Amino acid sequence: MIDPNTVYRDAIRRIAGRIRECAPPDLAGRFAVAGGFDASSYRRCPSRFDGAVSAVDGSNTVILDAGSFAVAAVRASVSSYAGGSRLHHRTTPLQIVTVNPGTGNEDFDEIYHDCFHCAPKVHLDHDDPVRNTAVIRDTLEFWAATEMAAELDAGDLIVLDGTLQVRHASHDEVVEKLLNLCNLRGVLIAAVTKRTSLTWGGGHPIIPAAEGLARDLGVPGPWYLCVSTPEGLIDRLETRTWKQRGEQYVARLHPRAERAFKVEIPAFYSAEMVERVFSALAAYADDGRVTGYPYPLLDAHLTTKIGKDAVEQVRQDIIRDMDRLGMTFTDYSGLFGDYHDEFDRY
Repeated sequence: MIDPNTVYRDAIRRIAGRIRECAPPDLAGRFAVAGGFDASSYRRCPSRFDGAVSAVDGSNTVILDAGSFAVAAVRASVSSYAGGSRLHHRTTPLQIVTVNPGTGNEDFDEIYHDCFHCAPKVHLDHDDPVRNTAVIRDTLEFWAATEMAAELDAGDLIVLDGTLQVRHASHDEVVEKLLNLCNLRGVLIAAVTKRTSLTWGGGHPIIPAAEGLARDLGVPGPWYLCVSTPEGLIDRLETRTWKQRGEQYVARLHPRAERAFKVEIPAFYSAEMVERVFSALAAYADDGRVTGYPYPLLDAHLTTKIGKDAVEQVRQDIIRDMDRLGMTFTDYSGLFGDYHDEFDRY
């Protein structure tokens, strides 16, 4: 029999080797050659902004899971700032929905119609209830962003958490209308990603490469670098047109930031509009809690987060109303019981 410790150590060495392959010692140099980047490729941006910044974020979590269907909670929030101070924050009602594998979801259809006054053109059909819940959260986020686009003034900025791409085809026209409304009113829009799967050169992570090259070249923050321009640099491009949105950037928004982020901006923006977006992001990236991350987005995240207490309250409220319908705790356990909970006791 193979020694378990040997199997484990071999696996650890194999994984460490793969990580080294993704991030070799000369990662920055390879990145420079592949993209044709030098110091002039990095654009500096002043940390000042005279408009308002409205950040949109959402939260979703599964409350109960019966296997054949799940119960989830979803909501979205907006936090708006101007002159360094919060103007307001708004949060949608906490939506409690059922999600199920397969085609169709009544709760999604109803929320979508409430937000956009039409039925979704594509049914919710993911096999994973968690992904279905995320699509419902996206619906609320896009609705909140559209509401802000109608209120903000020209030159103001909307910041989304994530990307300008959509994970479900029903949101294609929604995002298109959002971008058109922003363009019509002169409102800027961008999306900031905390973690990205974007790679180059056959699997190298793009953010560490851009950061490493900036360090080697002595480029101080805040800076931004367009990584969409060099043709063929990015490994994966979306083949479905409804997933394609904007230009991809890597940005370090504060000199003391621990890391850079990926930022997506509509492809039709002029150089002046792009600079204004990054100046706005840099102006709101000096919060000591997460230096380098736009704190309107942090505020929206903290406002919308569905914590453990909220989850437990919803669960208890469901149990109470099940009791009113004549159902017992045995019925509840038969639907939602999880032997992992029992295993965890031992």
